[in-house]
Amino acid sequence: MRLTVSKFAKLADTTVRTLRHYRQLGILVPSQKNENDHYVYINEDFKRLHEIQLLQSLGLSLNEIKTCLEDPKYSFNEIIRVQEQSLQQRREAIDCSLALIERIKWLTEQDQLHESNSEILMLLMNSMRVEEAQKKLLQKYFSKDIIDKVFPEDISKQTYLDGQLYNLLLLVHRAIVNDLKPDHPVIQQQLHGILTDTPVRNLIFNDEVNNEELYKNVKPYESLVPKHTMDFLKEAFEVLNIKKNSSRKD
Repeated sequence: MRLTVSKFAKLADTTVRTLRHYRQLGILVPSQKNENDHYVYINEDFKRLHEIQLLQSLGLSLNEIKTCLEDPKYSFNEIIRVQEQSLQQRREAIDCSLALIERIKWLTEQDQLHESNSEILMLLMNSMRVEEAQKKLLQKYFSKDIIDKVFPEDISKQTYLDGQLYNLLLLVHRAIVNDLKPDHPVIQQQLHGILTDTPVRNLIFNDEVNNEELYKNVKPYESLVPKHTMDFLKEAFEVLNIKKNSSRKD
């Protein structure tokens, strides 16, 4: 059986455009030509097409398929092994991304005033994205008990802390919009309220940890936060810490 490109495409349930693209890439070149020097497909070409489609269904790109098919040591078993590992990694990445999206969705659903904006949402998601790296870094300087509280496995505790971080960023946003300084009584009162019931205060006001190496290592993560937000928070925390130390002396 000898088929023109249009007839072959129809029988194979694909398109002429796709077949021409495969031919240009060199992964499916028709086996024969007719008397008019036009390409024609034969039965063996169906086998190659199905092989290409199978490899695509496994997640390989056309360029990867071309490399495989041109390799004299091409092994379908090896492709399955490698692709299984690749798909597992992609699934883990997808699951992680979906989990981040769920956490962000939960926060925005709690925001009855609808004050969130793209900058805050991106900041929050970036913070969540690097949690594992931050956790490993902080384990060198803080006890396991503190780390487990700051990065809890329990979902309800995690969402609560997400909410407190969300409230903190909204506080800064409101303050900047309303031209309130970090030492303003309202800002300090709300900041104190947000931190009082969260373990994050153990990282900010831990008197035992005053390590230049730690501050140097966490410096890159500051770039995740807009400079005006970071400057505001630093000054607000300094004021709060001074008040905290003063109340201890009294």
